Amino acid sequence: MRRYRVDVRDASLRRIGQIDAYTSLDVIVRHLDVGTWSLTLPAAHPQARLLTTGQGVIIWPDTLTGTDPEQGAEPLLSGPVSKVRHDWSSTTGTDGTLTFTGTCDNAPLAERLAFPDPSRPPDTGTGRYATDYWERQGPAATVVRELIAVNLGERALPGRRVTGLDTTSPPGESVPGGRSASARLRFDTVLSAVQTLATTAGLSVRIVQPDATAPRLTLAITPARDRSREVRLSRQLGNLSTYSYELSAPKATRAVVAAQGRGTDRFFWQWTNPDSERDWNRTAEVFVDQRDSPVPAKLDSTDPQFTALAEAAGRALEQGGQQAELSLSPIDIPQMSYGRHYRVGDTVTVTTVGGVDLAYPVREVHITDTADASTVQATVGTGAATKTPALYGQVRRLWQAVHQLNTRY
Repeated sequence: MRRYRVDVRDASLRRIGQIDAYTSLDVIVRHLDVGTWSLTLPAAHPQARLLTTGQGVIIWPDTLTGTDPEQGAEPLLSGPVSKVRHDWSSTTGTDGTLTFTGTCDNAPLAERLAFPDPSRPPDTGTGRYATDYWERQGPAATVVRELIAVNLGERALPGRRVTGLDTTSPPGESVPGGRSASARLRFDTVLSAVQTLATTAGLSVRIVQPDATAPRLTLAITPARDRSREVRLSRQLGNLSTYSYELSAPKATRAVVAAQGRGTDRFFWQWTNPDSERDWNRTAEVFVDQRDSPVPAKLDSTDPQFTALAEAAGRALEQGGQQAELSLSPIDIPQMSYGRHYRVGDTVTVTTVGGVDLAYPVREVHITDTADASTVQATVGTGAATKTPALYGQVRRLWQAVHQLNTRY
């Protein structure tokens, strides 16, 4: 019995059928990023004719919610087809298989740039914008919603709009004002801007088709939930089958930041991460071009220009810093299952065999479903790549504990 239901939609987002004869389903749901899906079924099966280029799917966790999708269940994801593959072999005696692959509906966030002036296309007038940056300040959810509305929603230029996307707040949605956020964007991808704004404010942002009977995509912005007390995964509770973690050396331990100026007049300053260099006995330099930043008048935190350069260095050192990754395979039990008790973006607690509690957001969930088995694998962390200094520190302590145990004998 399949654990998931797949509705098929056409290019106008209207439901045209349902697939339940797949031989395998693979879904990756990502927090503040683009998820993917893959669906394989016999090429000769009538349901194989439902999907083709330009169409898409809505994937529902039927048995996890215990309800019919039209009764208010939340989809795992929805999204368009991006690739179709036909596999056949003379040894099988069949017509082979068709595999449909696609992304979730967050994909347009990565495919749109944040124009300095979203109301004007770059190929009109004199070819120049009258403003350098798109700038906004206010509650993070409000800034994110407007950013998406003017670049791919109903307020975007006609050729940039995503079919059926409604960026207005859904009825009953309650997002606290939270931390004030500011955006200063010039041809950044909309996705990278959303990731920065939402992460800082503790928000979850995704585009999804919540109702197969309504041809409409919804921009859902919700607070990321702290479920670390309610959702605990451990061997003792019987809801954790495996986990693994790994440490990787840094790719950047020193950031040389360059501000305005030319030649010998250009300003340079270096920031260093001494902990990374000490831990790995390694020095790795990276150049950060901040040519739009003025030269600071003072070389300390009292100068806003110097602070801006320091922040740019910090981002570079974090992106290239020492890495730790923790992945795990939870076991769905009635008291603790993905889709019902927690979802991507929620903070959960993982208890290791050594009794160490790790509480971090679920960054990614990988679901596979076949006739033989259905599995769920989660990755936790706090950075865009689930690899951040805080998680690194905890995983490193785990590694040291294991090392000490192994060297006792």
